[in-house]
Amino acid sequence: MPDSSSAGEAYREGTRYRFSGHERILHRTPAHEGLPDMMDWFGYRRAYIVCSRTLNARTDVISGLASALGDRCVGITDKVGEHSPLSNVLAAAVEAQACDADVIVSVGGGSVMDMCKTMQHCISEQVFDREGLLKLQMKLSADGTEVIAATRTPPRIRQIAIPTTLATSEWTPVSTPVDEQTHLKARFLTVDGAPQGIVYDPQLLARTPLSLLLSTGIRGLDHAINTACSTQPHPLASLLAEKAIQLFIENLPRLKGGTDLEAFSNCQLATWYTGMGQLSVPHGFSHWMVHIVGPLANVPHSEAACVLMLAQARWSERHAAVQHGNVLRLLGRSGSFADVLEGLLSDLGLPRSLQDLGLSAEQVEACIQPALDHPQVTRNNLRPITTADDLRAVLRLADRTYSATLI
Repeated sequence: MPDSSSAGEAYREGTRYRFSGHERILHRTPAHEGLPDMMDWFGYRRAYIVCSRTLNARTDVISGLASALGDRCVGITDKVGEHSPLSNVLAAAVEAQACDADVIVSVGGGSVMDMCKTMQHCISEQVFDREGLLKLQMKLSADGTEVIAATRTPPRIRQIAIPTTLATSEWTPVSTPVDEQTHLKARFLTVDGAPQGIVYDPQLLARTPLSLLLSTGIRGLDHAINTACSTQPHPLASLLAEKAIQLFIENLPRLKGGTDLEAFSNCQLATWYTGMGQLSVPHGFSHWMVHIVGPLANVPHSEAACVLMLAQARWSERHAAVQHGNVLRLLGRSGSFADVLEGLLSDLGLPRSLQDLGLSAEQVEACIQPALDHPQVTRNNLRPITTADDLRAVLRLADRTYSATLI
């Protein structure tokens, strides 16, 4: 593998690009107009809507969409939950099939979209029990750089996504619902699981609670950084990721006023740029470690991403000098990229340490073995992370008492 710290040897031979299968994306489009248009475009007649409970119970968004669809809306569920527990996934899949739905419409964030992808998996494979579903988890390529579906069954149903957050789940066919029995993430790659269509509505995005919106923006930023700093980068993916990083860093602070629709739209563009490349290259520690910290410590993915993204930037600073330098030039900044990220988190009022997440020393230690057992946490890092001591060292960089002398 070439030394990715060398600008002249940034890309390996045989670099691949993986298109995730989207057919139609509507940008700056009101959801109540875009969804019927999308239904007409694909010829769908029976939509099953999956949404967050907050959207359904406390806003008129879902009732408005159902009204816009009329008798083409055959069912609605808001029983999703944090990290989309498998029991909720299975129940909704059974219900969607019973409604004879011909498309699933997701309205919400990553948990909602993850649930829909796994529902698609259930319906396509005709598997509606926990044990059978867990047998269909995705695999890794022999070199550990690419995810592979457990089966190639043609899809029986697709998804249309109306995202209300910024973490980029709408751009991949991968879903990671939590298994309540183990409190660990299951891992699925659904054939044609990435949404067939996406409706980006900046006004709907502006209705998302600010703290959630900002933290999911950081999760999207983390995905873009992992793409730009991949051990096996792709030139198109890197170009898109660098632009996404710039858009996130420059526009996330502008969301705090709640009225700057250009900033909301720019952040949706940032998720678009991020998503178009992230499946093509392997990601490192921070992307995957949230899957350990989140369910074990009962912390939302996006909040864990804030802390782990910063720790990874500190850990890999010298090994990612070229990649960090490219982004700093786009931003017109100098110095440390990790310092830029810390300043952004501080400005946004988001967590910067494990203590900010409320994790005890015992909870942190409890994450070590699951991280070692995870197929991707300790692979594909520019600065290797392979042992329990390495993991502890990275996590110390996420400690409130962090000092530069620890690196």
